[in-house]
Amino acid sequence: MEVAVKALRGVTNDPKMLVTIKRRLLREIRVWMPLKHPNITPFLGVVEGLGPLSAMVSHYCPKGNINQYIIDNPEKDRLKLITGVASGLAYLHSLDLLHGDLKGVSHPPRLPGLLVDMFEQHNVLIDNEGSPRLADFGKSRVVERRGFTTAFTGTARYMAPELTVISDDILEPVPLPGDEGSDASPATLDPMITKQSDVYAFSMVVLEILTSKLPFFYLRQEHLVVILTQDGKRPDRQRCIPTKFADEMWKFMEDCWNHDQSKRPEMAATIPRLQEMQANHIRVAWDEPEETPPVA
Repeated sequence: MEVAVKALRGVTNDPKMLVTIKRRLLREIRVWMPLKHPNITPFLGVVEGLGPLSAMVSHYCPKGNINQYIIDNPEKDRLKLITGVASGLAYLHSLDLLHGDLKGVSHPPRLPGLLVDMFEQHNVLIDNEGSPRLADFGKSRVVERRGFTTAFTGTARYMAPELTVISDDILEPVPLPGDEGSDASPATLDPMITKQSDVYAFSMVVLEILTSKLPFFYLRQEHLVVILTQDGKRPDRQRCIPTKFADEMWKFMEDCWNHDQSKRPEMAATIPRLQEMQANHIRVAWDEPEETPPVA
């Protein structure tokens, strides 16, 4: 059996930072180890000897991340893939767990010493059977609990607008068991992620799966994405050309990225809607060639 190993690169020699990283590692193991679901990457154990800290072992997903998979296999049923992602996230929410960093692409860590892995921080992977599996639980946490040993480095393109608002309560750390004595500074604190912010991130992953492009791909600077989403703007349907969307699917995404988080559906409620689209054989998205002006 092939496995993937999640290990550290460029580990700091700073003893205090090393203690903090160990806490993050143990937190991820505590969250990941008991999870059992066909759309969750299974945790197999730990291995020593690859560095100063334990490395986490999981099943290897040979088909890679979901983005590359759909680029390499454009004929695959994307609605089925979306439903699989929804099922995995709904499972986490049923356990009152949050993913906290759902996205389809990889981004380099922004702080020294953060955990990185051999599957490059992609957190939606494809298994041997072509099913999506959620991975990377380094930012997962229990609903309504906020620790201060995990830096919030979510990508702006997937972040709900309420997560990009700085308020005084965010700067009040609430330690989790085992976090006492941490020297974390306010710069490493994270806002209160919620099930609703996970749903927002899911909607951006849906768009990414359907278009094979980053959310807001037409904006190169992420701070502009933050400004627009704070102002209630969302991905522009017309600018997603050549991808066209069924009205049912676009409405589904609009509901999930609603600016009012209380109006976003629960993940468990998204699955019947997706299944209904499947049952009705709705073509949720397709590419149309752009019209070429006639040659004079």
